[in-house]
Amino acid sequence: MAVMLLNSAIVLGDSVDDYVTAQMEKDHLPGVVFAVVDPAGKVSYREYGVANRETGEKFTKDSVHRIASLSKQMCSYVVLNLVKEGKVSLHDEVLKWYPAGPESWKGMKVRHLMSHTSGIADPEGFSYSKEYSAAEYVELLGKKPLDNPVGTKFRYNNYAYGLLGDLAGKAGGSPLPELAKKYIFDPVGMERTGYYKKDQKYPNEVFAYYWEKGEYVSALRVRPTLFHGSGGVHSSLSDMVKYELALRSGKLDRGILEQQWTPQFPELSVYGFGWYADEGALRHTGTTFGFTSAFYRERPDGWSIILFRNSNTGSQMDMAVEILKKWRDQLGSQSRQ
Repeated sequence: MAVMLLNSAIVLGDSVDDYVTAQMEKDHLPGVVFAVVDPAGKVSYREYGVANRETGEKFTKDSVHRIASLSKQMCSYVVLNLVKEGKVSLHDEVLKWYPAGPESWKGMKVRHLMSHTSGIADPEGFSYSKEYSAAEYVELLGKKPLDNPVGTKFRYNNYAYGLLGDLAGKAGGSPLPELAKKYIFDPVGMERTGYYKKDQKYPNEVFAYYWEKGEYVSALRVRPTLFHGSGGVHSSLSDMVKYELALRSGKLDRGILEQQWTPQFPELSVYGFGWYADEGALRHTGTTFGFTSAFYRERPDGWSIILFRNSNTGSQMDMAVEILKKWRDQLGSQSRQ
């Protein structure tokens, strides 16, 4: 049964509720929470299932969930603040910051890391359970030839974003988590939001699962610190709603956001800096060790939906978009009655 909070105008047992509960059964999702924000900024939440199958703790808007690649937009926002302050340039060569990098990185710039056009190949031997120094990470990335020449192809690249997060720390004089707290979390009031730390426990923590051979399997709980830029953030749905409202209100720098929301290599993809920037909507998903998230917002500041799930079966973005469609259709139907 769903729990609705704040200003929801839809009743329990409606088509949205029916769809979500059916999808949870089909995709073996222990828990789901989502928030819908209308163009006026009115927020509605729904909460389903459990955050922890072992204890039965409910999955709520305040549960702490790993948002995975939604972190990329936050890393990019930090870097663009540093650009504004003159501490780094989008046109800086990556080799300026990592002179021990391979010759093949010549011509690779910060903006290539941010837009998934660097050409950096997925390294062999990378381990999520190992902590890397910057030197070790650069050496590992440099062992393989580029997948393609710099700036010639879009290929989604977690490893480049890991390097970008470390570069932000070098340019900003503090680690990425401290910079994100300064530029995003504190101004927005995101009290349950931070970066993954090995073995750290959180109140209301979400646990993720895989569905394998007819049963739930607990997902691993690992992530190198140096990989923060690609997907290290944990947050609650209520905090992410604060973030969504800050995207609308001017609490975050609108000029920087517009940069993020503009395709940077439009001949290659619609990706901006940390967002897929379609003509009518902005979107991104996150997936890591069973945690799945989706963020979809209409331009310029229309309807938005943020969705968290603690299993990785099925498409979280398809589910989010379908929920939003049913939500709007049902509101429209009610208004015509």
